[in-house]
Amino acid sequence: CFLAFPMVWGLYMSFTNKTIGNPASFVGFKNYIRLLGDAEYRRSILNTVFFTAVSILVKTVLGMLMALSLNQKFKGRNIARALLMIPWTLPNIVVVYNWRWIFNSTGGIANYILKSLHITNTDIIWFGSAGLAMTTIIVANVWRGTPFFGVSILAKLQTIPKDYYEAAEIDGAGLWQKFRHITLPEVKDVTILSALMSTIWTINEFETVWLLTGGGPNGTTEVMNVYSYKTAMRSMMLGRGIAVAVLAMP
Repeated sequence: CFLAFPMVWGLYMSFTNKTIGNPASFVGFKNYIRLLGDAEYRRSILNTVFFTAVSILVKTVLGMLMALSLNQKFKGRNIARALLMIPWTLPNIVVVYNWRWIFNSTGGIANYILKSLHITNTDIIWFGSAGLAMTTIIVANVWRGTPFFGVSILAKLQTIPKDYYEAAEIDGAGLWQKFRHITLPEVKDVTILSALMSTIWTINEFETVWLLTGGGPNGTTEVMNVYSYKTAMRSMMLGRGIAVAVLAMP
């Protein structure tokens, strides 16, 4: 009732010319053919792939560094672990509006820091440039998603027997060799699983992109979910908007 019916209904609607406020008529693959021929839709796919790939790569590296750091013994380690989990536990809308303030062109903390360090003398319009706008949504996504990688890898690190490292030290292994031949193979599976789950979440990202950039400027940050929303809700073409979501399922 709650899973199969909406999926079947949505699949059927994607084969219709349903618009908001009007009855639906079956049109076959017409929506899909139009989408595949739409340059804006194809660009949204490339934006989604780039956004997801860069975000996952950075989250994996930072998550690994976070886990390795928190696995060391130091004073206040438990407090540090708790604090570094905050980005993942905060509501996404709170996170996004904080980043909107940070990257605000007038009064934002990012421009203030850059000007204080004499890196720039003018206010940077973060959301007005294609490259910078994409950077802002990647930074926001990475900041929020890295703790998931960190806590997952940390949990696995704590199960690795210390005897492995002691034996490696006796054999004269250095820090990098111990990481490469012991740590990395042991955490490989959980890292891949975390990356897979995070990839699914990142591909489905909507709130961050919509609230930060709205898909702009000129569609340079318009991912598939934003394109689907604009098509279904703003252009009122519900059937075609659902077709975007169906194409994203594979």
